[in-house]
Amino acid sequence: MLAFFVALLAATALRTASASTVFAHFMVMNSFAYDVDQWEKDIASAQEVGIDGFALNWTPPNCQANENWSVDRIDDAFTAAENKGFKLMYSFDMSWTICNHYWNQTFMQDMITKHASSPAAYRWNNNLLVSTYGGDNIEHYGNQFFQGLKDKMAYWKNPITLAPALTKYSTAAQTNAQSSAAKLISDYPAIDGYFNWQAWPLDVEANITASPDQAFQSALKNAGKTGPYIMAMSPWQYKDLNNGNPLDAWVAYSDMLFPNRFKQITSNDEVQPDIIEILTWNDFCESHYIRDLPSQDVNAKDYVVLGEMGAYVYGQDHAPWRLIAKYYISWWKTGSPPPVTEDQVIYWYRVHPKDTICTGGSSTAIRNKDFAQDAVFAFALVKSASTISMSIGSNQYWTFNADGKTPGMGMVPFPPFVSNYGVAPEISIMRQGKVVATGKGQVKISTACDWQNFNPVVGLIEGS
Repeated sequence: MLAFFVALLAATALRTASASTVFAHFMVMNSFAYDVDQWEKDIASAQEVGIDGFALNWTPPNCQANENWSVDRIDDAFTAAENKGFKLMYSFDMSWTICNHYWNQTFMQDMITKHASSPAAYRWNNNLLVSTYGGDNIEHYGNQFFQGLKDKMAYWKNPITLAPALTKYSTAAQTNAQSSAAKLISDYPAIDGYFNWQAWPLDVEANITASPDQAFQSALKNAGKTGPYIMAMSPWQYKDLNNGNPLDAWVAYSDMLFPNRFKQITSNDEVQPDIIEILTWNDFCESHYIRDLPSQDVNAKDYVVLGEMGAYVYGQDHAPWRLIAKYYISWWKTGSPPPVTEDQVIYWYRVHPKDTICTGGSSTAIRNKDFAQDAVFAFALVKSASTISMSIGSNQYWTFNADGKTPGMGMVPFPPFVSNYGVAPEISIMRQGKVVATGKGQVKISTACDWQNFNPVVGLIEGS
């Protein structure tokens, strides 16, 4: 019996030790106005929920002379990260180019080396960890390119561990995980680890499974790879370029995506990645940001040029989703659900029924729009057993329970009729026959809409 408990404790310790690092994907293209102080503010917000670092996504900066600013922003990011005890790693965007100018190994080597001695530079097994977005769909790149970069870095005494996100393998794994994982290892012997970018169901009305994660992680281990397996987490995905191309206007099945994905590494214990990466901190145009909304003041340090896509971003706050991340990150890092010390209900909803015809927005149909459920969704963390009541329009007092130990989740559908005037959801926390907290959504659900919008607004009800 003693041997059993020793083995159990050892297994628990091993799992806890491996579940340690959380990154958030940061779009450098949205940091044009940043200075060191603004970087520090973003870093502090990330640290508050348990995020350990940013993966800096950036495209080749020298397509045009005036785009070299991204190098300066990254310098500022390292200064801020050093000040705050935060980590950074590069995520070179190799998915596209607008000027037939590509990443080259020499420039990449220079940038990696520039900050190699910084305490903010994240390392894996003493090597600098480097990731990508893409690199498998553009002929200029590929396994030989990656091996050349690794050779250069090793020659100059700054070896790297490479864990790229090669998207065609991640998407293929949604239908045949084992085959895709095996092909990845065969096609890319240069890689040390892997970042499975696919955090959303791929054009299906079903929750994403952990099967691809399990297959990629197993393939890396069986091939003797020593780099990390990085698993993607995301709360939502919606994008509309409004350009007439139906491939550029879509929504993923995301209604309860965030908590369900986190369950795979906590309560369900289906897979234990080495690193998780939240997609994203600030990719506003794909609607999966968890950062505060950027300022619309052109003089503000977090001002971002969003163009037409700002029509479905501004007003759609996602900040309360960070509380869901905070809860599950703590659980994953410690191996146990954290105690709940205050009453909170995080809720989210889209601002018009999915069949509404808006005056602006997509010039084509939104792909997968029928997957979205016309409903308000809620995630409750409460100090002790409570009933959560949700109402919207004629759908009154839909309830679900939260036991005070683990999260409770529920929903209320939109009413059969939604007017142009609109209606806001109301949420209450009830305990022992009393209402302990109540609140109303800040944005009404309405059929009077200026822009097609499948990006949700996220709200928070808190007890005193």
